[in-house]
Formats: sequence, structure tokens, C-alpha cells
Amino acid sequence: MSDSTVEQSSPDDNICKLNHLKKEETTKQVIEFDQEEFPEGGFGWLVVIAGWCMMATTFGMVNSFGVYQTYYQTTLNPDQNAFKISVIGALQPFCIYLFAIPTVTLLHHLDARVTIAIGAFIQIFGLMMMSLTTNIWQLFLTQGLLFGIGSGIVYLSGLTVVMQWFKRRRALAMGIVSSGSSLGGVYWPIAVKKLISKVDINWTNRILGFIYIPLGVIMVVFLKPRLSLKVVHQNIGVSDEKIKTQWLPFQFNVLRNWKFLLLISSFTVTNFSLFPGLFYIDLYGQRLAQKLGKSLVDPDYLISILNAMSLLGRVIPGILADMFGRMNVLIPFLILAGVTPLVLWLPSNSNQLLLSFVIIWGFASGVMVSLFPTLVPQLFGVKDSQSRLGLFLAIGGIGALFGPIICGTFIPLAVDAQGIDGFNKVAIFVGVMMLGGTILLILLRLVYSKKLNTII
Repeated sequence: MSDSTVEQSSPDDNICKLNHLKKEETTKQVIEFDQEEFPEGGFGWLVVIAGWCMMATTFGMVNSFGVYQTYYQTTLNPDQNAFKISVIGALQPFCIYLFAIPTVTLLHHLDARVTIAIGAFIQIFGLMMMSLTTNIWQLFLTQGLLFGIGSGIVYLSGLTVVMQWFKRRRALAMGIVSSGSSLGGVYWPIAVKKLISKVDINWTNRILGFIYIPLGVIMVVFLKPRLSLKVVHQNIGVSDEKIKTQWLPFQFNVLRNWKFLLLISSFTVTNFSLFPGLFYIDLYGQRLAQKLGKSLVDPDYLISILNAMSLLGRVIPGILADMFGRMNVLIPFLILAGVTPLVLWLPSNSNQLLLSFVIIWGFASGVMVSLFPTLVPQLFGVKDSQSRLGLFLAIGGIGALFGPIICGTFIPLAVDAQGIDGFNKVAIFVGVMMLGGTILLILLRLVYSKKLNTII
């Protein structure tokens, strides 16, 4: 056998080759880095169910923070402004994204099910500690940091496992998985409000902690990785069957790819838009109802309606994306999510306009969670996907942290007829940032192909 090592082509080289491959009977191009076959089902569907639980217990709860925002600002600490309280909620997605990097390191040394068990324990511990808090700074530590860190470990561990089982049906699988955050955003707000009215906020958080235990067990049992995170190298001078392995370090060099940086930039900018809408729509609905003296729907259910529409916005585009291309489907939905706040929320002075915004924006924005992460392995391959996803999410967390905090400075304290004025700035911010991130994604789309019929 030759002593020369096998030269591997880079992701960009492979994609360039794929760009020039055309089927004999069609002019469509399909850009996909990985060429090997994936299971596309079987045990993978149990992985999807467990992934659904993962999303329900992480972003499902994050998407429900608007209920806590309203309760803290109107009942627990009415003298606190929205800016300070929003830091609690903003810390959750920020920690989820930021802890993608250390989670990748854990995954190189531990089985994904072990890291999920660690993260689930921290989540439950955070919920239990929330039940003992008496002031805002303690909530920063428990609800913001502890719960956020635990969710971050669970999220990336589960996300990488799901993507190992699907390629052709990856968008559909991720759409189903990400629907867990939408359904979580439907039932968690209702459960929290009902429990608070029957018991109190402390026992509400304890009950949530107990509910998380069986959900954590499901994740640990069924989120079984298909691929090892050990990189395999061919020994020189030995047969193909004799190989050695070494631990794969975190690959920061993936940031040298400017196309990857452009994708990260798009995700980060759109993240500035996503969470302010989720966090403040409940408070806005309460204040608008007080101003008008009536409400088309109970403001308590606005977050649940928004997340219910987000469910459709994750599954339906996921089905379309597997047929027409993930980026091709993502872009028009992001445009709709950017325009809706400007044409429906900004001029909203009636319950009808508010409800229209909640329905349409919830549907359009849901695509972010389901399709954005799938672009990473599609465009750059599953090799180093943990490092790429880790950096993709960690940098994107900047938008998740500062978006709600910036918008919190716009919202006045007074709960009166003038109390909704600051929300105009929130609506403009949400719309402009979403459209800004979409423009960056369109530029990336044009880099890969200027042809509309190219499946990307």
C-alpha cells in the first residue's frame, strides 16, 4: 500500500463540483455536501420523538417567557422596568446558544445521552431553585443562567443526534422536532397561568420541575447517536480494516470560510428580531385591552396562539423545503416575518389587527428554528458539523441576548392609555432586523447560484 495519505476535498471544492453536475433530464441542480446514504427512518423516528421533547423543554419554555415577563412586571415587581426583567428571559436563549461550544467539547468525550442527562438535571435543578427565589437577581441566576445552561447542553446534544439520522428527509424531521418548541409554547403559558391562579408562582415552578423528569428520561433513552464524534484516520502501511481513532478537537478553523460567516451573520441579525416578539406580545395585549376596554381574544392566550401558528410554520415549510430547497423556502418566509410587524403590529390600534399579526407572524417566524440549522450540514457537510453548529448557535446567541434587552428600553412602566406607545419602536425594530438578516441570506443564496430553479 502507498505511504501517501488520502487527500480530502474541502466542503467548498465539493460544492463547486456539485454545482456543475446536472441531471440528464432536468436543468435543476441540487446542492448537498454529504453523498452517503442516511437511515431516513426506522429508529430515527423515535429519535425525532425524543428530539420533540428536547425542543419542548428548551425553546418551548423560552418561547413562553412572555407569561413570566408580564407576571414579574405587573405583580411580582411592578416598580421594575421591562429592561431589567427582559434580561432574565434573554439570558435563556443566549445561554442555550452560547453553551453550544462547551457542549461540543463534552460530546467529544461523552456519549450524547450522558450530556443530555447532565443538561436535563441542571434544567430541573434550575426550576426547583426558581421556586425558592424572592427577588429579581436570584431569578437572573436560576431562571436565566441555570435553566439556560441546562437547556443549552440538552439542545445541541439532541440537535446533532437528530441530524445524523436524516438527510433527504432532514427538513421534515427537523420541522417535526422543532414543533416541540411551538407546542411547548402553547401549553406552557396556559399551564403557568392556570397554576399561578390556583397555587402560587413557587409551587408552579416546582410542578414544572416534576413534569421535566419523565421528559428527560425519554430524551436520555432515545436520543441515541448514530455516528461517533471520533475522527478516523487511515494508518500508513496497513489494511483498510485496521484503523486508529483520535478525539476530534473543536474546529475553530471553520470560521475561515466566509460563506459560513455570512450564514452566521444572517442568523444572528434575525435573532435580534425573534425573541422581542415572543417576550412582549403578551404584555402588549394586556395593555391594549386595558386601553380599548375590550379584547377580541383573552390576552392570556396570545402567546399560545402565536406558538400554535408557529407549529404550522415549522412543519409545513419543512415539507416544502425537502422538495424545493431549504434556503429557497426559508427566504420568503423570513421576508413575510419582516414585513408583518411593520404593516400589522406598528399600526395596530385594534384587537383585529393585533390578532392578525399574532397569527401571520407566528406562522412566518416559525421557520427560523426548523430550517436555519439544517443549512449548516447541507452546505458544509456533517463532518465538523458539531463545531459548525456550536459556533453558528453561539454567535447567533448575541442577537437572542441583546434583541429583547434593547426592546425593553422602549417600553414605558405606566399601565395606562399611553402604555402602548413604546411598542411602536419594538415593532419597527422587529421588522427591520428580520429583513436585514434576510438580505444577508439572499446574498448567500446568490453566491451559490443565481438560478431560481437550483435546489438549495
